[in-house]
Amino acid sequence: MINYQKINIAFRAPEDFESKVIKLSQEIGNKNNSYFILDGINYYPHITIYSSIFSESNLSNILEKIEIFVKKLDDVSFKFKGVGVGQGYIGFNFINSNKIKKIHQGIVELLNPLRKNISEDDLKDYNLVFNKKQKKSISEYGYPDAMNLYVPHMTITRLKDEKTIKNITREIKWNVGSFKVGRIACCLMGDNGVCKQIIKEFELHSNEV
Repeated sequence: MINYQKINIAFRAPEDFESKVIKLSQEIGNKNNSYFILDGINYYPHITIYSSIFSESNLSNILEKIEIFVKKLDDVSFKFKGVGVGQGYIGFNFINSNKIKKIHQGIVELLNPLRKNISEDDLKDYNLVFNKKQKKSISEYGYPDAMNLYVPHMTITRLKDEKTIKNITREIKWNVGSFKVGRIACCLMGDNGVCKQIIKEFELHSNEV
């Protein structure tokens, strides 16, 4: 019997930034009925690069490929684009720079051949509605927002009552600004796309003189 697991390859923001995101997630989540609240222990802040379903037997191969790929990279700049919402999720969207695009596309091309062939039925625990383009992306890449659909973002929380989101987002006045990412992680995923365990982290080279 083949055992499968959901794996997320993700950027990890600087620790001080993640601390602010965790605090904001707790402020929103504790006042509202949410599916999860970030805490850095059971639910980690992350910026997804690519995620899909893989055989457990492929994990060592995935880690090896990511390690080789990351050796070519230096740290990555992220710039805030705006608050992103959809289907209960609240998060921050970032500008999809050429460098971020290349990393996303490179990792998709690297790992896509290793994944399980899945359909939208395999993503039922997300409890999401996918459009035609996303369904095509799931079929081709095992991820609804791959390649041209990719938007770098960090999820803060997911609320069970979507009607409350507009009022909440009006209250978010935190100026995210920009920051540099120096880590890429391989994560084990849970329901609603959460990162519930860091399997391994890879350090990027600093391009600071």
